[in-house]
Parts: sequence; C-alpha cells; structure tokens
Amino acid sequence: MYSVKSLVFLVVLGSLALAQRIAVLGDWGADSPFRPQIAAAMRATHQQKPLEAIVTLGDNFYPSGVPVQRFVNDLPKLRIYPTFGNHDIPALEAQFKLFGLYRTYYSVTLGNIEFFVLYSEGFDMAQRAWLESALRASSAPWKVVTLHRPLYSSGLYGGSHTLRQALEPLLTKYQVNLVLAGHEHDYERSQAKGITHIVSGGGGAWLRGFIFIRPQSKFHQETHSYLVLEATPEQLSITAYNAKNNIIDQTMLQR
Repeated sequence: MYSVKSLVFLVVLGSLALAQRIAVLGDWGADSPFRPQIAAAMRATHQQKPLEAIVTLGDNFYPSGVPVQRFVNDLPKLRIYPTFGNHDIPALEAQFKLFGLYRTYYSVTLGNIEFFVLYSEGFDMAQRAWLESALRASSAPWKVVTLHRPLYSSGLYGGSHTLRQALEPLLTKYQVNLVLAGHEHDYERSQAKGITHIVSGGGGAWLRGFIFIRPQSKFHQETHSYLVLEATPEQLSITAYNAKNNIIDQTMLQR
C-alpha cells in the first residue's frame, strides 16, 4: 500500500511525465552575432532536457525571407512550425517548401497545446472565419495563438490596433490562454482581458528599445530571448531565457 505522501509524489511524477516542452523563437533569421548565441542556448537546453518542437514567431530569414540552411542547422534538430512575418513575404514559397507547408496560417496540436498560427501580414475575413471555426472545434486543454505582429506592445510599433479589434472578440469568446508574437525586437509580457500576451522578438535580430510602457505591460526587458512552454492538462508554464540561458521571466497559467 502507498502512503499519502507516496501517492502525492507519484501524482507529481505523472504530471511531469505528461508535460510537453516546446521552444518558441521570434525574429531569429538575422546574420548577426546574436543569432548563433540564442541557437547555442537552445541546443544546450535541448541536450539537458529534450524539447519536442520549435514554433517561430516570424521574420524567419532576413532581409527578404530567402531560407538560409545554416541558420536552420544551428537550431536543435526538431520539427519547426513557422509563423510568417513581414520579412518573409518575398520568399513564402521557398519557406513553404523548407517547412513542409502550403499556406500561411494553420493549426497544430502538440500534446496538450493547440497552436493557432496566424498570418498577421494579410489577416482578412477568410482567415478570421477559419480561426473561429478552428477555435470552436478545439478540445485542447491550452489554446495558444501565434502571429508576428503583437496586439499589445511597448516597443517601437506599439501593438496593432486593427488586429486587436479583429481578434480580441474571438480570443475572449473561445478562451484563448496565450498570445505569442514577435516583430518588436525585445521581450515583454502583458495581460489584457484575461489573456497573457508575450512578445519574444529577440531571437537574433538587433535589439530595439521601448518607446512607451503600456498599462497592460507586466514585465519588459531589452534582451535577446527564446521561450520554453511546458504543458500538462492542468498547467502551462512559460519560461523566457536569454542568450546565457538565464531565466529572465517566468509565468504559470492554471486551469
């Protein structure tokens, strides 16, 4: 017979065993001294405790989207699920071929997380209708939306008002838990209408400072970074690491 303490320990172990570890990387495809540092940090994390996939937040290859295999080779050898940004537009077909896709928006379920990957560079009514249908049909414990341009930001561009108007009603209606974006070359975590928003656009591009700290902002730092998401059916942990693999921010969502 197990004691109460043993049963609690076994439950914790079982919960940890169910967790998926997904890396998230934004604005990473620049031929800068920072890109290989972040890539090396991700490889070290993967070697220490394996990751299952990489989700990008756009601007996969600067300056005009043409794939650079060397940049891909520097990352952990994992399946990459890309979001597409403004710098990717001129070479979308080449990136489709590289990543095994056929269009700019899609959904993918990785364990307990369903990612709804949006194309912020051409968000139209057809894409909105697709998103609503996909969100309505989802039974995933955690719903995460990724797009390149953030809805909330204290950075240079200040967040997209147009995208906020188009998306927020769906995000709240279908209880999206987390929105991930790039475009701003910094790290910021915000909270708006019960949803966590994270900008992680420091995957390799040159950094930019903050212009005006928005009231929704809970944490911000001008730093290169990547994220690791760990999800069980009950908890979603989001950890931001810098190029030295130091934790710069961490938050936990619970059901």
